[in-house]
Amino acid sequence: MTLVRFYNPLASRRMAVDFEKMLGNMFNADGGTASSALSYPAVNIYEEPERFRLDIAAPGYRKEDFSVSIVNDVLKISANRDNNSVEGETYIRCEFMNGSFERSFVVGKAIDTSKIDARYENGILTIYLMKREEAKPQKPRTINID
Repeated sequence: MTLVRFYNPLASRRMAVDFEKMLGNMFNADGGTASSALSYPAVNIYEEPERFRLDIAAPGYRKEDFSVSIVNDVLKISANRDNNSVEGETYIRCEFMNGSFERSFVVGKAIDTSKIDARYENGILTIYLMKREEAKPQKPRTINID
């Protein structure tokens, strides 16, 4: 599985400074909503002996809001959620993700693309990517010398 690195300002060592700087730039004069700087969910990727597991933090979404597809060894995860505002209410500050997002991952040839499963529970979308047999760890064996 190939991972593409990206800059995550919330994970930097200067998190407090970066976060405050970002918040200062994200809100317009009327207290509007966050910009696209935080428009993607956090993802944890785990490697297990038989598979890879992706956990995507997306609280507040429903299972029906998600779309997961794979095309040409690229796993695409997207979701769309309408802003559920209440009449007469206005945001003073809105940091929860609203609207839509899309994340893409190159999975490479190690993944059996016919064996991908997804579950959404407690605000976490979990995607299981089964490894092909040749990508799984092999048991050690002794080679005879003739």
